[in-house]
Amino acid sequence: MNLFKLTSPVLLSLFLAGCSGLPSAPISEPVSSPYTAREDALGSLLDEAWQARQSGRLEDADGWLTRAMRINPSSPEVYYHMALLRQQQGQLEQAKQLAGRALSLGPEHQLERQLNHLLNSLKS
Repeated sequence: MNLFKLTSPVLLSLFLAGCSGLPSAPISEPVSSPYTAREDALGSLLDEAWQARQSGRLEDADGWLTRAMRINPSSPEVYYHMALLRQQQGQLEQAKQLAGRALSLGPEHQLERQLNHLLNSLKS
């Protein structure tokens, strides 16, 4: 008998077993600030905003993101983090608008995935 025919059901079941069972982390939130290593002004502001939002200092995060938006009003990352902040504040309609604006600015692939995940979570 063909070895492939014998092993393919076993391999398929192992593959499928590996796909389920482990909880996956949300796409929209990294575990730690992705901006810590950046040395530019925008990266520093995004890092400060990320840390403030994670520690519940939402007003501080808003201030950092507002400054970041002034420095680079065409950065999809700024709008994405502002959308996450608005979501955390319960301002869901504004979060949707900000996420949509970030998508319209042509983010890189990973950020685009995160934005789509955020927008899907905001659908009511």
